[in-house]
Parts: sequence; C-alpha cells; structure tokens
Amino acid sequence: MIHNIALWFALALAQPALAQTAPTTASNPSPANPSSAKSSSTKPSPAKPAAKKPEPAKPDAAAQSGPCGIGVIPHIGESFLLQSFGITVFGNELKKVPIEPWGLDDLLVARVRAAAGPHFAVRRMAYPANAFATFDDPPPFHNGENDLKEIAQNVSRAGGCERYIVAVRDAIRIGDSNIIVRGIGVFHRGGLIDRFNSDILVVLTALYVIDGRSFEIVKKGYGGIADEDTLVDRLRRGFSYETPIHGPSRKLEDFTWPPTPDAVTGLREPTRALLAASLDVALPRLLAP
Repeated sequence: MIHNIALWFALALAQPALAQTAPTTASNPSPANPSSAKSSSTKPSPAKPAAKKPEPAKPDAAAQSGPCGIGVIPHIGESFLLQSFGITVFGNELKKVPIEPWGLDDLLVARVRAAAGPHFAVRRMAYPANAFATFDDPPPFHNGENDLKEIAQNVSRAGGCERYIVAVRDAIRIGDSNIIVRGIGVFHRGGLIDRFNSDILVVLTALYVIDGRSFEIVKKGYGGIADEDTLVDRLRRGFSYETPIHGPSRKLEDFTWPPTPDAVTGLREPTRALLAASLDVALPRLLAP
C-alpha cells in the first residue's frame, strides 16, 4: 500500500514537467529527426512561366515561299541627290548622300503589297549589287529598258513570278531648258534674285511592269502619274518659278542651302510620305488587269 502511494506521488510530480517540455520538443526538433526540420524550412518552388506562343510570320517572310504573283525589284533607295542649278553651268552641282537606312525600297514593296491586295503573293526579289550598273551609268545610245528586262529575267531564276515590277529613279527636263532633275532629293535653283531661288523636295520614280514569261514590258508609269500621262503631256503644262517640277514634289520653306547633314536627315519622313503618296496614285492603275 505504502509502495503504491509513493508511486502515485512520483507520477503527480512528473506530469507538469512533461507538459512544459512538450512544446520545446515540437519547436526544436531533435537531430535524430532531420526530415522534420528540412520539411519545415523548405520554401515552395516558384511556378514556371507559361511558354510564349510563337509569333505569326511577318508578311515579307510569308511571301518568300509558295507561288509568286508579283516580284518587286526596287532600285530607288540607295542615295539622296542634292542638285544645285545656278544661272551658269558653273553654279551646277550634284552630290549624293547615302540613305539606305531610310528604307525607301522596303516602303515601295509594302505599297505594292497594299495595292495588289491579299489575293496576290508579293515577293521582294534579291539581286546582285552590280545588277543595275549599266542602267545607272549607260554608254551613249544605250537602251535602258533592255537592261530592266534582262535584270528581271536574271532574278527570276530564284523563283518565277507571274509578273515583275522594276522601280527605278526617273528624270525630267524643266520646260524647254537644259535643266534635268533626277531621282529622289532636293532640287535647288539659285539666282541673283532671291524670289527666284527655291528648294524643292522631289521624288521621281519610274515603274515598269514586266511579264514573267516573255519578259516584255507590258506597262510603265511614273510615281504619281499614270503611263498615259507622258513626258510630253507634262511638258505641255509649262512651269512656274514657284512649282517647276511636274511630278511628286514639295517646296521646302526656310531651307538653307547647302544643307547640313542634320537638315538632310530631317527630310527622311517627308520623303517617305511623298513617295508613299505618289505610289498609291500610280500602282493601282499599273496593277489593274
């Protein structure tokens, strides 16, 4: 009996101590149970980001495969011409400024694609750097149109198209004078009288539609002017000192001659806008059946 009472008394004293040590054991796990410590301190791994959807193919990339309706051979965006004409030939000057980063050839391809519509595959055709060498610097009595037909025939080996559009720079004569304004750039006319001085931004392009089988020129036109509006028709209108260029042009106000490099760079967007507007006039009629 006495032995049982002593045992009961010992258990009663030990119960509070066990109650105090129980939380400590839970918050500080024993080294003998490392898995419980690791699981309580491990952070959840972040969720992986969702995979990006592939971007749709760009129009130029998509048009480079499959049947070709219209092949575009652009040759207008290499340089910007600064053309100065004085009262004598000693005041004449021509300077070329490289402008390939302006993307005029790319703009031309985009306008052809817009004019052709979604039912025609429009493809920009690659060609060697010297493909237009003879056309750009022709010998006397040379027929440049034969060069264009040959160029279209050569580039067609990379993939035949139903027809080709070859775009080059145009040149026009001012009235009955000996002044010839060329291509894309600024035409500056100087003189002794200030009001006769002018600076005109010009975007003169010629467009040739060539059959993809016979490689004959089937249509030709000019930026902003359809093919039935010939050079003779343009000259018959005469010209004024205010607007001497009968073609895509824009008079520049407060333009200092000779222009600084920054002034030329500032003409990038006006040139692109004038080119786009002129092509949007000429291309629908050239592409019509």
